[in-house]
Amino acid sequence: MIRKRHLILACLLCLCSPGLVLAQGNSFLKTNPKFVEAFREVIAAPSQSTVRVLCDDKDTALGMVVGEAGWILTKSNDLKGAVSVKLADGRVFEARLMGIHKDHDLAMLKIEASNLKPVTFKDSKEVTVGNWVACAGLDDTPVGIGVISVGTRKLTNKGPILAQDLSKAGYLGVGIEPAEGGVRIREVMPNTAAAKAGIQAKDLVLTLSGQQMLDPDEFMASMSKFKPGDVVTMRVRRGEEELELKATLGKRPADMLRGDFQNKMGSELSSRRTGYSTILQHDSIVKPVDCGGPIVDLDGKVIGINICRAGRTESWAIPTEVIQSVLFDLMSGKLAPVSTKTQPVSLDKIAAAKFAVKKAEEEKVKAERRLTAARARLEQLLREQATPTTPEPGNRTNDPDRPVNPRQATTPRGQ
Repeated sequence: MIRKRHLILACLLCLCSPGLVLAQGNSFLKTNPKFVEAFREVIAAPSQSTVRVLCDDKDTALGMVVGEAGWILTKSNDLKGAVSVKLADGRVFEARLMGIHKDHDLAMLKIEASNLKPVTFKDSKEVTVGNWVACAGLDDTPVGIGVISVGTRKLTNKGPILAQDLSKAGYLGVGIEPAEGGVRIREVMPNTAAAKAGIQAKDLVLTLSGQQMLDPDEFMASMSKFKPGDVVTMRVRRGEEELELKATLGKRPADMLRGDFQNKMGSELSSRRTGYSTILQHDSIVKPVDCGGPIVDLDGKVIGINICRAGRTESWAIPTEVIQSVLFDLMSGKLAPVSTKTQPVSLDKIAAAKFAVKKAEEEKVKAERRLTAARARLEQLLREQATPTTPEPGNRTNDPDRPVNPRQATTPRGQ
């Protein structure tokens, strides 16, 4: 708790210069040396369990230690050529690819090292929206700092429609973000269709041309169907009031095409940004080459693995709940690449089995605790039921001089 208070105080000190913050935006905070300094203690432990993954001797991704016998978890999409791993202490090892989970873009590597320090996992759902997080690298400086913008969720369409050609689509001129009950307008670009229609930042979009909007992905897909000159009707909630606004779409500026715009803002996007079923979203600026590493809460506990830079203001992570559900399969050879399935390694299988036993023992302890609590509750209820009810004062059945009815003497009270 003390560490968290110090961190929060440091954040507040950075916020004490409103003119500077307004002038340079939120990105100033995340790159300010004093602000970054506050997070060094947070990543001190997880950085010792973070590794650099290289392909043909080129930096490709980060990874994290998940088993002391040389088990490394990273992202799989960019792994090509000869793979090696550089530890936090500088040692470099050749790595074998032991397993790939394509849906989650995860890869398990194995190096010939021992006594490594695995990361400590924590349920991502315990870290709520708005909480600060840090992304660990190999040293004491985080590779990214941000806040949880959307909690762990399932993507109904497994990712945004990013492959569409938006050059011919109509242009509204808004920045959007997920929100409960719809899609929230984060910003309105000046002199655009949105500005002329009276759309304002913080408006909650309920429907677009009669279609309910549940998330930004759906909003983007719907907008891509309209052309310049089309009129779209939006129903928005502004405070307690619901409004219906009409906007005549304009032409998309050449420098506002998503890919070019993102890169010009210094935010290169990951090569894979679709197909994920479950993600944790945060606004840390994580470079694609730094994906595959751990994202941690203020206690330094790992709540996910950074999996892609999805947009200028969003990075995605695979949450720990998903990671832990597939670790054994990745380690055991069940998800091994085709080329390696004929080369089983008995020691690796033993290590994987030990991991599975450890996880099962942890689940057993939790189950025994729940069973003990349930038994205690049952015993309490049985005792309460067996305790005789004290007769009310003045009840004539307590009168010793009154004859006792035999039926009353053998029939329990209240039945």
